[in-house]
Amino acid sequence: MDRTTSRADRCSTGSPVPKGDRMALLKEIAAFTREHADIIARYHLHTMDDLKRIEEECWRLHDEACSRGACGSAGELVELEYLIGRAKEMKAKRMEGERGPG
Repeated sequence: MDRTTSRADRCSTGSPVPKGDRMALLKEIAAFTREHADIIARYHLHTMDDLKRIEEECWRLHDEACSRGACGSAGELVELEYLIGRAKEMKAKRMEGERGPG
């Protein structure tokens, strides 16, 4: 799925598949966001590959929530996705600073 498409556009496209059991998914989303909520404070401990992997998992969980008709419950993932993006920016700046002027 194209990651440049806005969340609202992605969530409203197509009809959701049968809802199934959302509780396990909601628990997984809550655990994931708790685990990574302080990502900006810990950004320096992660490699850029780590941050990209966490971002991919965030997208996967959001897409799963939308496919089960629980997109509204994934709001905390949107916030976490923003924080991951900021952490990636900070990591890139730090890496650029460590290389120094060319």
